[in-house]
Amino acid sequence: MQERDEVIMAKKLDFDKEKNNRNDNAIEEIMQADFPLPKQAEDAKNEAFARIREMAAASENVENAENIVQRLPEKSTEKSTEKSTGSSGKKSTGTVKSHKKFKTVYKTALGLTAAAAVFSAVCITNPAFAENIPLVGNVFKQLGNSLGFYGDYSKYAKQLTASAEDTLSADADGSQEGSSNFQNAQSEDQNTTENNNADKTKDNESYSKTVDGTTVTLSEVYCNEMALYLSMTIHTEDKFPDTFITSDGKPNIKLSENSTVKYDYMDEKSNLFNAYLDGKMLDDNTYAGVLRIPVEDMTVDDAGWTKFYEVRNAFFKEKGIDVDSEDFSFDKLAQTLGMDEYSDENLPQVGGPAISDYVKDIKVPDRFAMELDLKDIVGTLPDDQDTTPDIPQDLRDEYNQKMAEHRISTDDADYESLTEEQKDLEHQFFTEMWNEYFERYPEAIEGNNRYNSWTLKGDWKFNVDVEKNTSDTVKKDVNVVDENGDGVLSITKTPFEITMKMQDPEAKYFAVMLDANGGDIMPYGGVSNSNNTYAIQDRDISTVYIYLCDYYEYMDELKGYYWSDDYEEKAKTKTFKQLLDERAVADTEVHFDTDK
Repeated sequence: MQERDEVIMAKKLDFDKEKNNRNDNAIEEIMQADFPLPKQAEDAKNEAFARIREMAAASENVENAENIVQRLPEKSTEKSTEKSTGSSGKKSTGTVKSHKKFKTVYKTALGLTAAAAVFSAVCITNPAFAENIPLVGNVFKQLGNSLGFYGDYSKYAKQLTASAEDTLSADADGSQEGSSNFQNAQSEDQNTTENNNADKTKDNESYSKTVDGTTVTLSEVYCNEMALYLSMTIHTEDKFPDTFITSDGKPNIKLSENSTVKYDYMDEKSNLFNAYLDGKMLDDNTYAGVLRIPVEDMTVDDAGWTKFYEVRNAFFKEKGIDVDSEDFSFDKLAQTLGMDEYSDENLPQVGGPAISDYVKDIKVPDRFAMELDLKDIVGTLPDDQDTTPDIPQDLRDEYNQKMAEHRISTDDADYESLTEEQKDLEHQFFTEMWNEYFERYPEAIEGNNRYNSWTLKGDWKFNVDVEKNTSDTVKKDVNVVDENGDGVLSITKTPFEITMKMQDPEAKYFAVMLDANGGDIMPYGGVSNSNNTYAIQDRDISTVYIYLCDYYEYMDELKGYYWSDDYEEKAKTKTFKQLLDERAVADTEVHFDTDK
């Protein structure tokens, strides 16, 4: 906060020195008063008065108001980590043997002195509000470019809780007429101020819940065509547990999979799977983060799919196929049904049920309400606090003995040279070893358990009204497809992301997007994100280049070319874009700076 004040004061507008001094003296007098404020409120006060000085300057130099300097966030880097759920950059590789999945223009400050006094009075009379001032209403701004999908959310997000900025602006507006006489202003605006504060307190209570010493406060919500973004803070009475920090500096924290959401346009509630938060620690007791829910998770007809699977499995049973049998496989299923390759979509061709008869096509409406039931907050422990038991030596010895009896090498370097029969046996022995391990340590089978995670127990319930904001959303048909029509059908750009819509039932392809520089892969936005959604961040996306590549060719060859340590040297001869121009199945370029 001190650094912010210094920057603003160093670069603020030059205005009448005498008036400036008068304003400063008035402010200084108030600031030196002995207010019993907590540290967070003190920091907020200092920030508020810096902004008041800006506002005073703006009242004398309105024509230069656009020159008010705002803090610029640092550019983030693209990194990845094995424990991070979403990343950009190099993906971790492993041996084939590894089977373990682990917005604001400030208003003119005519009521300068009165606004300052009112701000202080609010903090004194409502210490709880004062304590939360730096936290609520501005989480997107607090996080800045540390977000995977960062940008100026103030233009789009709906604020759920009152912020310090809002309070100050409201109080300044209510004090304009009395700026020349502080006592009159204070008297005339007292009722208005009290009512405003009451409303803000009510809002904050609606979106802030405390359970067992942990307070969850919803801050802002933004929903576009591709996803819903919900910002929040998590504050604990005691110090936050030590948490694994990903390579891009983010604590690995998520909402429990028992957490649910119910949209009013849906018949049933659904679980928040893979609900990782994208954020950072503000202090030892406070975490600020954003939950991103992809639109595809908001339109799943769970009841319809359940019914379809019931009918489908009954159809299989009529054909003599038991999906629960140990020897079940989709290859055998396809053979029995007379299909070249099994897919649910093609079942009607062999007399089976059609998905469309049971699963509804659901769209997110322009306005809707959602009920959130957030159960437990889970974080990954740092590596040095992870107590997950190693595989006992006796189980390793048993695995090695079985391998030796069948003359199968246990050296990873030899795995690719094994016969298919030997690979099947190795997989069997490996699975048997892990099954015995989980019998001894049953908790370890869960992705998050007492060995590798901490949990803040709770049940925080909220009701949020959402209005979809589709401004600055652009959709373009691209049809980067093969001869069968499989590939990238369209792309949609929102203010913070670009998403490709693909048709690829056999998972044959990997789609790549490069920015306008023509050589840089667009970054993934981070947590709980799919390969087909990219973060815009500070990239030039006036033009993007889309390539459809063979999946295995891309993973085995093409990707490594770009991520190699000597790529800059190789690019002098052939850039990654040039390589994709040669090897891609299909490609195109899309211009967002034109109507084409």
